[in-house]
Amino acid sequence: MNNRSYRFFMPTHLQFGTGVTKKIGEILAELNSKRVLVVTDGGLVAAGLIDTITNLIHESGKETVVFSEIKPNPTVGNVHKGVELIDSGNIDTIVAVGGGSPIDAAKAISALSVNGGSIRDYELGKKEFSKQGPPLIVIPTTAGTGSEATMASVIMDEEANRKFDIVSRYMAPHVSLVDPISTYSLPPSLTAYTGMDALTHSIEGYTATLASPLTDAIHLKAITLVWNNLEKAVIDGDRESREPVMMGSMMAGIGFPNSGLGAVHGLCYALGCRYNLGHGLANAILLPHVMRFNIPAAGDKLRGIGAALGLKDDDPEFLIEELVTFQARIGIPKLSTFDIDTEDFSAMAEESLGEFSNCNTNPREVGLEDAVSIFRNAAEA
Repeated sequence: MNNRSYRFFMPTHLQFGTGVTKKIGEILAELNSKRVLVVTDGGLVAAGLIDTITNLIHESGKETVVFSEIKPNPTVGNVHKGVELIDSGNIDTIVAVGGGSPIDAAKAISALSVNGGSIRDYELGKKEFSKQGPPLIVIPTTAGTGSEATMASVIMDEEANRKFDIVSRYMAPHVSLVDPISTYSLPPSLTAYTGMDALTHSIEGYTATLASPLTDAIHLKAITLVWNNLEKAVIDGDRESREPVMMGSMMAGIGFPNSGLGAVHGLCYALGCRYNLGHGLANAILLPHVMRFNIPAAGDKLRGIGAALGLKDDDPEFLIEELVTFQARIGIPKLSTFDIDTEDFSAMAEESLGEFSNCNTNPREVGLEDAVSIFRNAAEA
């Protein structure tokens, strides 16, 4: 008899659908908001999307302060600057607009603004937040990170050239407005990279050691949604395809905090930091090689993925080869196209393993030599 027990926690109210962004004024009214900090990046300001959001906020009678300095990997400095704006601007609500970077930054800004100290103090395994900050409304503009559904942030410490995780229920968004319209102008490369982040979340969540029947159902559906629609979204810019990709991304974000992830996420931080690769791209590069490493421990789960996708062969190697050709079609570059120094791999492996590494929920135990081998296989592919 199976004596396992399972846990599942979902802290955020999610609203999904074409046009749900227009509900922001209604939500701000429910919160009795008066002055809103809009956290975003310069690219979205230049694209005019932030004007659309701030106009909706102004129409509801609220004031805005726009903070658009968030970097592609949100930094300690970004978080501290956001807290300064809250302290000096009489801010009572935060709206994050963007991909995972502005959303992760906004989560940390909200919590740190009332808990004090440096954001470095709250790295996973250190001090914990104990107070709820200003309510956070999230409007994702990419379909990949799932950050709108999680209570975690990944922050870049530029001084140490490393990323660190923060996890707290006090960082969960109050409401996330998940609107496929916000992804319509996403360029092909970013559509591909963020989509591969979502696919990685769902594949790793499905095979992770904390997976349960509930997370399995969520992740298997997310895998099929992303796999069956991402290529069309990338190549044709097809709007109809963007909706299921965004749904798959959100579903993966609901699932993986409960199931855990795996060695792709455990190793990709070091790869991204060392070579300045975006998170989704780093995931895509490592995913086939980690899947192959995991076959001895997760072969049945990988066969289940192949069956769900309707592949003609249930051999996990066939699934992996299909993934490799899929990635080539949507323009995922090989690691060998970048200026890679294989001498870095040992140090990168050491940086990737530890008490709070995602490698700890990988279905197969990952040692130092295993990590180095995965990096080498990716470099030689």
